[in-house]
Amino acid sequence: MKTFTPIAAAILLAASGSAFAANNTANLTQVGVGNGALANQQGPTTNNNTINQFQGGFFNGAAAVQAGETGSLITQTQLGAANGAFSLQAGGIANNAAILQVGAVNGAATTQVASGLSSASITQVGFFNGASVLQAVSLLSSASITQVGIANTASAVQVLSLGNSSTINQLGIANNADSFQSGILQSSSMTQVGLGNDADTRQIGLFNEADILQVGLANEADVSQLGLGNSGSTAQFGFLNDSYIGQVGIGLTASTTQLGGFNNVLVGQVGLGDTATSLQIGFGNNGLILQ
Repeated sequence: MKTFTPIAAAILLAASGSAFAANNTANLTQVGVGNGALANQQGPTTNNNTINQFQGGFFNGAAAVQAGETGSLITQTQLGAANGAFSLQAGGIANNAAILQVGAVNGAATTQVASGLSSASITQVGFFNGASVLQAVSLLSSASITQVGIANTASAVQVLSLGNSSTINQLGIANNADSFQSGILQSSSMTQVGLGNDADTRQIGLFNEADILQVGLANEADVSQLGLGNSGSTAQFGFLNDSYIGQVGIGLTASTTQLGGFNNVLVGQVGLGDTATSLQIGFGNNGLILQ
């Protein structure tokens, strides 16, 4: 009695799972040793999608899945060793996901569910970096993470999102940044240069803007916004500085700047049209603004 060869079994499996899928394209190039890649474009209403995967090096792993997706693109490029990349697009249209990894033992994941005309991008250069992007029920939104260094971590989440943008840039070692957005036409930007800095932005509402810049060692910054047309920005230069901005309302503006070490400031705003500015230069200063 004859049995299926592995190739024949794979063809049979693909044929059985790809009913109603049409006009999809998958391109895979592998150069090196022990690399592994998966491209899955099966399932009903999975049409006109493209997956491009390139692996150069040793023992890299990549998986790309498009299910119930139309007209979308996934690009995964790995150069180095033991990098891991995962991208999922499901139930959406005309989305774009891109992962570029240069180095070793970096990990990246993009997930786009029930979204349209949205983009997710992760670039990692270095070692042991980790990054993730989640877009769920997202339209015309973008999230970008760039990591250069060692052991940096970052995440960007956009849920019930229309026209939101999130950008995270990290240069250094063991920095962490997290962005959350739900709403319409909000922007978040975080840049970290140094070692062990931590930054977070949270935005729920419309037309909010958050910006964080950290240069130094072990600084912490947080901007949280709920409402309409609020603006919060933080700049930190030094070490072990801590800044928190919390805004609930409409048209609120807050800015904090810290130069030195061990400075601490908290700005809390609830209302309409208030403005707060804080500047700390030196060491061990403490500030509190409530409006």
